[in-house]
Amino acid sequence: MLARLRRVPFAAQVLLALVVGVALGFVAREMGTASDGSPNWLTSTLQTIGSTFVTLLKALVPPLIVTAVIVSIANLKQVSNAARLAGQTLLWFAITALIAVAIGIGLGLLTEPGRNSSVDAAAQTDPGTTGSWFGFLNGLVPQNFLGLQGSAEERCRSTCSS
Repeated sequence: MLARLRRVPFAAQVLLALVVGVALGFVAREMGTASDGSPNWLTSTLQTIGSTFVTLLKALVPPLIVTAVIVSIANLKQVSNAARLAGQTLLWFAITALIAVAIGIGLGLLTEPGRNSSVDAAAQTDPGTTGSWFGFLNGLVPQNFLGLQGSAEERCRSTCSS
């Protein structure tokens, strides 16, 4: 079975996983909530798997970028105009960062996120609950490898209380 799966192209595997994920999402939504108003078991499971996957991606991206930059700099000794290339790279980085910031600020001013929020002042207080199994599982995966203690504690405070 595993040998057959390796023959399937990676793009097809990703699309199949996407279809299965969307189907499970629809099933979880159709199941509704539990009798006490909490999410059903499938919704909780999918939320835990999804948030853990995204957290792992966030934890892996910075080391990959740093490694790619170090390898690129190490290979610059073979390039005769390395200083010019580095200057152009920094210029393009600054330009694209400026464009991204301008788009973000523009969309924030245009859409005014949180303007029509119905958050009550009483909802802002600490609920004082002990935590959950899913909160514990989410706390096991760090958001980054540079700040393991702080990020796990902060995530547990936000997820364990729900």
